[in-house]
Amino acid sequence: TREEEIKRNLREAESAKETARAEAEAHRQALRELEELRSARLAAVEEEAADLLAEMTEKAHRELNERRAGWQGQLEEEKAAFLDRLRRRAGEAFTMLARNVLMEMADEDLADRIAHVFAHRLSTLDTDEKELLRSAVERAEAVSIRSTFPLSSSARKLVAEAVERVLDGEVKIDFREDPDLECGIVLVIGSRHIGWTIGEHLDALEDDVGRLLDARTDAGGDA
Repeated sequence: TREEEIKRNLREAESAKETARAEAEAHRQALRELEELRSARLAAVEEEAADLLAEMTEKAHRELNERRAGWQGQLEEEKAAFLDRLRRRAGEAFTMLARNVLMEMADEDLADRIAHVFAHRLSTLDTDEKELLRSAVERAEAVSIRSTFPLSSSARKLVAEAVERVLDGEVKIDFREDPDLECGIVLVIGSRHIGWTIGEHLDALEDDVGRLLDARTDAGGDA
């Protein structure tokens, strides 16, 4: 009948509406799940990006510090090399100046003073050194005195007496001038050489100047 047909149509319409509502809800649920998944993935990507940025920043800082340490070390090495060159040049210049001044001051008085110092040097020789010199004389080896400057008669006498005391007897001494000596006097018996030169003392002085500059350089570096 018509009434039954109307009821059937209403039931079908209601069923269609329920189906549509269910499909709409399913669609909305799918959208919610998709959004949650997208949010989760986005959060994971952001976290990974943050970790990567932190790692890259740390690496950059580490490399910068390593380079900075390398630069600092290089600068320190260059500074030390420069100060060492400066120290050596200062010491060499100082001793060169002292040598030049002494050579320019060379006169009889200076030669006599050097003769006195040389005689004192001979008087301080130990027993072994004296025995070696005496043995050389016993082998008939010539005895000579070499000096940078001419020695006066009194200086020659002083030196000769000092040598004879060491050799324990009179000997013939050949006095010679040797301009290659740096302000000094040397006793030569065969291959044996005993002497005193200002050059030796200036070399020691140069070492002392170098150590002094080294100490001041180290103190300045630690300040």
